[in-house]
Amino acid sequence: SIEAAKKTMKFTYLATLLAAANAFTSSPSVISSVGEKSLNNVFADSSAHRNRRATIVMDGKANAIRDRITSVKNTRKITMAMKLVAAAKVRRAQDSVMATRPFSETLQSVFGGLINRIDGTELDLPLLTQRAVKKVTLL
Repeated sequence: SIEAAKKTMKFTYLATLLAAANAFTSSPSVISSVGEKSLNNVFADSSAHRNRRATIVMDGKANAIRDRITSVKNTRKITMAMKLVAAAKVRRAQDSVMATRPFSETLQSVFGGLINRIDGTELDLPLLTQRAVKKVTLL
């Protein structure tokens, strides 16, 4: 009698575990067999149960959160790539400005020397008139 009770309890425990596990899977055939009154029907489709892979069905919130996390990670990667591209462009612009600096300094000294030599003579050239600086552009 005690052995029979232990077997019944083991069977009931096993059937309960199987029913709980099937609640998280997406197979409608096994879930419908668990829903019937007889627990013997739980093992009716056991070969199909062994061959299929159990998949967990998540509710909509968990899927939405996981998708949002993935989206944020992808956005972070894109943002980092854009920062690297922008830094490369700024460095290239700085290098080009630095490369033209000797030419600009030489040009200013040449024109400065010309203006100093011509300063004694009366020439009416609009390009040689000195004006006050109104606007300054900073890069």
